Amino acid sequence: MSQILERPKNSRLLIQDFLPFQKPLVKSSATSISCYICGKGLEDGLSLTAKHTPMGSLFFCGSHYYLK
Repeated sequence: MSQILERPKNSRLLIQDFLPFQKPLVKSSATSISCYICGKGLEDGLSLTAKHTPMGSLFFCGSHYYLK
């Protein structure tokens, strides 16, 4: 929607545009992760590392990361 604000003599036309404000839609999700082998997670004080495998991304703790 536009609105003409004023039109001074021998001057350009001034127009103000009004755009409807819409909040952006943000979707997010989070899940807890744990070691694929022992099942321990961040709440146990471990750090986890992801490995990409044919089965998808798997998470491993420091003790099990190097196991195949």
